[in-house]
Amino acid sequence: MKSSLSLFRSTCRLALLLTILTSWKVNAISSRNTLIFASNSSFRRRGSPIHHLSRSRSTTKRTSTERQVTSTSSHYDYEDGENEWDRLERIKKELQPKLGGYRPWSIDTSSSQPGKFSWTARIIALNVIVYGLQMVNPNITRMFAKRSELIMNGKELYRLFTPVFLHGSLSHLMLNSFSMNNIGPEMERSFGSGRFLATYIIGGIAGNMASAYYTPNPSLGASGAVFALMGGYYAFLSRNEEIFGRSGQDMMGRIGSTIGMNVIFGMMSPSIDNWAHIGGAVGGVAMATAFGPKLSFMGLPSGGRIIVDKPAVRLPNSIESIPGKISKRL
Repeated sequence: MKSSLSLFRSTCRLALLLTILTSWKVNAISSRNTLIFASNSSFRRRGSPIHHLSRSRSTTKRTSTERQVTSTSSHYDYEDGENEWDRLERIKKELQPKLGGYRPWSIDTSSSQPGKFSWTARIIALNVIVYGLQMVNPNITRMFAKRSELIMNGKELYRLFTPVFLHGSLSHLMLNSFSMNNIGPEMERSFGSGRFLATYIIGGIAGNMASAYYTPNPSLGASGAVFALMGGYYAFLSRNEEIFGRSGQDMMGRIGSTIGMNVIFGMMSPSIDNWAHIGGAVGGVAMATAFGPKLSFMGLPSGGRIIVDKPAVRLPNSIESIPGKISKRL
């Protein structure tokens, strides 16, 4: 009986891994889609949801989400030597004071510039380094893993945060790194590094809080934070379904099925901290709903439109700018 149960669990693990490897690749927004000036073809990328959207809407009436910018400026001089990234940044800075609380939104491709690394890559590298330290000194795992009895008694609350960077085995680290590498870059490009990092950390803490409340067992791993990114990206696409259309709906279906499969599999395996996954996903949804991009079209006096972002709550600039400040020091 035990051998049959063990075989069943191994089969489920293999099936889940194969499903993730073959079907869950985030592609709702291409990494090349910087964005979206409907009157300027140099800013539109073929194959993206927004490219098709701007073409289909260019001949239709403006919706209630579109707002006219009150500005006397109707022309931007594009120098021959100016690259697209610098041009976008210049236009965003020129428009910012005139948008009344809205910010021009575009895919953040700053990490793709030569010599720069994304925060996704940095987090994965940090997890690898920490796992190496765990192998050298096993006491690190004991000192920083989630301990429910301590947390629920208000002791060593740092254990809500530190388990996000610990892993129990090489396969555990590899699977979380693979998942992080799929969802992380798209979240980072869509949210910007500040909101991305805040979602990852707060979601990971939320996962450990749920785990501490519902399960007495010690646990560790980045999967709660990764689930926060999945939940946050799902909420982002759902809140901006008008912008992303069918491509966003397809991606939401893939994310939803991935979360569902993992939760079902977690119910069958006592070694998986299902509450950390659920808590992380809920935390990610909450972060995206409160602080994540809420997009709408805004008309320009010169014709054409841009996509602007006005979240329900603006993340304080002192927090949102932290990743940029760290990157400059690094």
